[in-house]
Amino acid sequence: MKPAVAKFCRRVLLLASCAASLALGQALPADIDPVSKARLPYVQRKDTDESAKRLFDVFVRNSSAPTDVIKGPLAFAAYNPAVATALLDLHDAAVGKGRLDAHVRELAILVACRATNYHLEWAAHEPAAVRAGVPAAVIEIVRQRGAVDGLETADATVIRFGRELFDDRKVSAATFAAAKQLFGAAGTMDLVAVMNTYAVSGFFAIAVDEQPAEGSVALP
Repeated sequence: MKPAVAKFCRRVLLLASCAASLALGQALPADIDPVSKARLPYVQRKDTDESAKRLFDVFVRNSSAPTDVIKGPLAFAAYNPAVATALLDLHDAAVGKGRLDAHVRELAILVACRATNYHLEWAAHEPAAVRAGVPAAVIEIVRQRGAVDGLETADATVIRFGRELFDDRKVSAATFAAAKQLFGAAGTMDLVAVMNTYAVSGFFAIAVDEQPAEGSVALP
């Protein structure tokens, strides 16, 4: 990316961060639980049965405390432990056993999080994407929904694929062909699986109007 464009991206991010910080300082909506920062409280261990054990084992460090709660990306899916457990299995299959390298996978996750404005997982995976080698300028383009012209072919293809999948509800023949050439048929399907795994959690967050964590920067 040209220096002038990169500088512009940094200025946009700074302005967005300031606006978001001001917004986070405002009172929560009346229907938002002050602890979960959502329309529903967290699921507590005392209100579940053995079917939720794996969820507590994964998401709760002190598994012996009877008042433990499930937080994190499956916090509200956990109102149906079978659904949350199935989503956990989906994550393990799509992310843990997929064919995509870390760079492509983390970029795909950010694209999906941006499609649903899923603050919680964006905050967790932006640093992971940086560690995986995704350039900061590429992350800013995803954050700001910027143009992908001039990006590396693989990065541009992942972003286009996600935007067409979520925004257009139709993946073009050209974008699909590019993804297939880069990642193979199975890798392209892994791309769909990874993106949708994180989009599902994002839809739960939309439904319960989950607010960004205090002190975090909201997606624009």
